[in-house]
Amino acid sequence: MSTPGEKDSERSSRQRGSSECKPLIDAATKDLFRKNAFRITGLPVDATNPEVAKHAGKLLILVECGKDPHTQSAAFPIKPPPTLDEIREAIGNLKDPEKRLIDEFFWFWPEEFGNSQSDPAMQALSKGDLETASQIWSAKEEQPTGGVVAKHNLALVFHIAALDWENYSVKNEVEEERRQKITDYWKGAFKRWEHLAISEQFWEKVTACIRQINEPDRLPTSFARRMRATLPEALDKINAELALAFAESGKIELARLHIQFMRETNQGLDNVEKTAELVLTPARNRLKEQIKQAKDRADKTPHEAANAARELLEQARQTMALFDLFFGKESISRNELSDELASVCNRLVIAYDKTTDDYKTSLYILKVVLPFAASVELRQLIKTNVYWFTLSAISNSKDRPDARLNRFIFEAIPVPTNTTTNANSNSETGLFNHAAAVLRGISLDAWNKFQDSATAIAANDLAIKYACDPDLKERLLFDRATLRKNAEQNHHSGIEHIKYEGSDWIVLNEQRKQKSSNKEKSSNKVGIGFLVFGAIVVLWGIIGSCNSTNTSSSNSSYTPSPTPSAPTYTPPPTVGNPANKTYRIPSSVSSTLANEKAELESERAPLEALDAQVEKLGREIENDRLYLDRTSQFAVDEFNVKVGQYNALAQKAKTANAAFNEKVDNYNAKWRQYGR
Repeated sequence: MSTPGEKDSERSSRQRGSSECKPLIDAATKDLFRKNAFRITGLPVDATNPEVAKHAGKLLILVECGKDPHTQSAAFPIKPPPTLDEIREAIGNLKDPEKRLIDEFFWFWPEEFGNSQSDPAMQALSKGDLETASQIWSAKEEQPTGGVVAKHNLALVFHIAALDWENYSVKNEVEEERRQKITDYWKGAFKRWEHLAISEQFWEKVTACIRQINEPDRLPTSFARRMRATLPEALDKINAELALAFAESGKIELARLHIQFMRETNQGLDNVEKTAELVLTPARNRLKEQIKQAKDRADKTPHEAANAARELLEQARQTMALFDLFFGKESISRNELSDELASVCNRLVIAYDKTTDDYKTSLYILKVVLPFAASVELRQLIKTNVYWFTLSAISNSKDRPDARLNRFIFEAIPVPTNTTTNANSNSETGLFNHAAAVLRGISLDAWNKFQDSATAIAANDLAIKYACDPDLKERLLFDRATLRKNAEQNHHSGIEHIKYEGSDWIVLNEQRKQKSSNKEKSSNKVGIGFLVFGAIVVLWGIIGSCNSTNTSSSNSSYTPSPTPSAPTYTPPPTVGNPANKTYRIPSSVSSTLANEKAELESERAPLEALDAQVEKLGREIENDRLYLDRTSQFAVDEFNVKVGQYNALAQKAKTANAAFNEKVDNYNAKWRQYGR
């Protein structure tokens, strides 16, 4: 649904549609003055048709003979000089009434039309003396008589200088002092064009020029009205093209400057969004064609769908960056295109997985696709598919059970747990049950292969929270009882504590890499600690719901194959002390040990609270990383600040855990020492 502002914009566009001057819009490019027929030929704007024909013949002969057509000595010479084809095109434009009038409009006028030969400023200009011509116009700019012509010509002086330098700057660097002068040129041009756009006296001059053209039947005076209605948007289009050129050259700040010019000038008379849409139409059409080619490629060879999606995303990055630059991320037009891209890539990944079962590649591409999704429904669909692939990748991993549980918590925990409510859709139910099955597999492997009771119990407890299916939940509850019983057989009187373990991951600062190609790649490395008990305490606090609406369709959502799991837990091996072995503490040290144990227990609570804080921040960072807009320097910097905070907190937790574990080891050693 359109917002009130967008409705006003659409209504305004329709109202202007019938009065738009298309020849003016077509001419308004960043090469406006480079292609001006009067600049190319050196003719004055009031040259008659016979004078044009005579001068054109001389020009063509000179150029064909390889001689200077004498345009380089005039003010604003074209560099490099115009080619023979450009001269021929200019001569052809002078024979077309509409194109001639537009070129007249954007070139210097004599004070009285038809008197260029006796106009001092025009004569100075023809000799290349721009300074004298500008002084004459500056002296007359504010006069009631002749002032409008002087203002028009000064607008051109600033506009031509600005545009010539900007076209140079697209491919070349300019020093800061020159850049400031270019900005001043723009301001000088805008100031005068904004005055002329609403000046009745000025548009009367334009209408008079039309009447003096020899073919009035082909160019009615209404053409001036259409030019007047279109001029603000035509001027915007010039800056829009420059913004596009600078963006494509990687000069984003200059691109933003020209978008700012568009928004700050001719306010109320122009339609910046419409102009931006016009300039970006080729980029939009190119992306739509790339989307079509990717779909066709995947239809023909499904095992190539991942490559098709990856290449499409790479091609789309620059196009979407342009739409973000011009419109921001709240634009309906931008978001519709972004959703189309994300939706197609999502379907390509699903098609690829059905052919290959390559979870790792599918998961990687979907995480890249997710930031492109704009609508809530599409984002939820892709997130759900990300979780499916994440669960399948964890289930099929060859890592140790504790590492797989760690990965589940940091990569799959955004999936809400099923606690007191039931899922509304088969997709949600399947997702929760699959998560529970993956966790049960981790729990079984932890106990049966490694006798790791801590991981086994933690995975089982978490699986119970995800299970929707009654039979599955009953199986998990039975597993819990079995695990508790087996764990008790290995229990001893000392105090246990889980050691702090770390796993590293890297976030690459793409923005800085682009800006400093000769420097080392910038990255922030984070050690993410994981305490099984501390993590589960936090996870139990996440009470999710299965009631959210899911819009998955059969061709865009992922459903994995059933996850096999071991049938039951094996009995625990005999480890530690024999069943008849007990520890007896002498009364002389009993009081000391009791005090030490009380002290340890008092330290455990704040330590677990610190672990929970680290866990919570780590989960936030991981979730932020998935959706990080790496094209935004602000977003990257903000993310890296949080990473720095995490590193400091994680190091504090690691140090505290090490100190606590050392105390636990000392306590247990004393317990064993005095046992008999």
